[in-house]
Amino acid sequence: MECRNCGRELKENERFCENCGAPVDTGEWDGTLAQAENTEQPVPKPKKKTGIVIGAVAAVAAAGALAFAFLSQKDPKEVVIAAFENIYPEGQTSPIEELFGLSGFREKAASSDMETSLTMVLDSCSQASLNEYAGSGLKLEVREDRTNKTSYANVGVIYKDMDLANLDMYYGDETMMAAVPELSGRVFTIDLGDGLEERIENSPFVGQAIRESGIDVAGLMDYVREMREKAEAGEQKTLDLDALMTRFQEGTQAREKFEEALTVEKGEKGTFVVDGKEASCRGYQVVVSKASMIEFLRSSSDFFLNDQELKDQYLSQLEQSVRMTQIMGGASLGTSASDMYLDQMEDVTRSVDEMIDFLDKSLTDVNMDVYVDKKGRLAAVKGTTSLNVEADGGTDVLDIAFDVRMQGGSYLTQNLLADVTLKNSGDTMKISLDKRGTYDGKRLTSDTELSLDGGESVKSAAVWTGTYDGDSGDYHMDLSLTQDDALVLDLSMAGVVDQLEKGSLIHMDIDELKISAQSPETQVVLRGEYSLEPLGEPVTALEGEAFDVLASDENQWQSVITEFYMGIMRLANQLSL
Repeated sequence: MECRNCGRELKENERFCENCGAPVDTGEWDGTLAQAENTEQPVPKPKKKTGIVIGAVAAVAAAGALAFAFLSQKDPKEVVIAAFENIYPEGQTSPIEELFGLSGFREKAASSDMETSLTMVLDSCSQASLNEYAGSGLKLEVREDRTNKTSYANVGVIYKDMDLANLDMYYGDETMMAAVPELSGRVFTIDLGDGLEERIENSPFVGQAIRESGIDVAGLMDYVREMREKAEAGEQKTLDLDALMTRFQEGTQAREKFEEALTVEKGEKGTFVVDGKEASCRGYQVVVSKASMIEFLRSSSDFFLNDQELKDQYLSQLEQSVRMTQIMGGASLGTSASDMYLDQMEDVTRSVDEMIDFLDKSLTDVNMDVYVDKKGRLAAVKGTTSLNVEADGGTDVLDIAFDVRMQGGSYLTQNLLADVTLKNSGDTMKISLDKRGTYDGKRLTSDTELSLDGGESVKSAAVWTGTYDGDSGDYHMDLSLTQDDALVLDLSMAGVVDQLEKGSLIHMDIDELKISAQSPETQVVLRGEYSLEPLGEPVTALEGEAFDVLASDENQWQSVITEFYMGIMRLANQLSL
């Protein structure tokens, strides 16, 4: 008899199929339902084939997992290169940018109507002779009205918290103006429009002085006109660094060749502190060969010395310098700009070749242990190399050991420890960098110490500390320089940012700018304020009696000089009171 469910041949008196567990239909029934329901049902025994199939499936799954893990592992060299390339990844946290919006300020300062001012006065001084002038200082103000193509600048002299004198300057409608209201009611004007060369040539006083100085007026006017036309046409070329680096990469492939020359193997794991926690990091042994470094230097120098756009830019600057020297009455250089360029390029090429030859004789391979965390970030680099340095008729070996640890924070290098030890047959010098910082979206702290320890011969340090509280606006910065544990110079500044619109407006009070020096022992304290904000109102021309600088004769100039002299005497009398 066969099982009706799976077709297996059944044994005699078998009530359940051993293969599928289905009940066997024997054709017998006593009419009692309870008897059928209460019949004990034996548990079917597992078939041996089922266990074999399950084992085979598990083996295949394990093999697949191992294969996937193997195939998904990145090449060690790719891991190391990516870790170095992403030390400063695009889009990383920038506390200064988040707090102040510096990129916005840069853009507005270059293209929008803006005004800025800075005031600094002496608060106190440890030198009695200077302390008498407490409250004296300078005030600077610049207003750019790009919409109307006008600008204004002011330099003010403050004496004991009193405005003493101001130099006002204005440019607009091809006219330049200047005035010192405290000394004269005149507004000195120069028309820079068409016909300027003729006005200078016909000037009864200034023109004569210009001619006697040897200035080529016609040449100067041609030069100014050319520069203005190029600027208006957008032809005033500046060096495009991004395009330069693209040409360097495509033209030399120096980076690819350097990366190919790296030897990278898996090393021992290491544990390092990253983002305030201990992290287990993969280790890699890296060798940077001397040959690859020299090849990189040679190919790079060949590119920069022969890049046509760089050469054209430098030659253009040189031609302008030679031209301006001749225009301003300078002595003839006796050679053309092109000849000067060729001579200078020969000197530069010779110097670069000599430097690379020196490094070729001195360098050795660089051996490094590189550690990368689970996120692919560089956690630490330890390495050694040496230089063969010729000295006193022989060769001395300078051993170099370095240890750098990226400890992260709001960005990878916010906390960083680095040591470089230089050691030769007679001396040892250690350079250490300890960088600490915190940032929580509002409060920013930064502490950096750079120290140099050469034993008894050299021991110095530079320490920077800074804090900023985004809620209160309070800030403090300090930079100190020490030599043999004694203070050499200390600069500190404290105050409050009382107005801030990120990337648009800032006003800060400088409550204290302190300068302390050891030799001679001096302490100077300044105070002031700084602001950068959108232009409040359009820039207008200076008001007063116009004085045409070019059209005025010697008698008119003499009258102005006398007026200035009398104004200075009035100020002197006021100060004496």
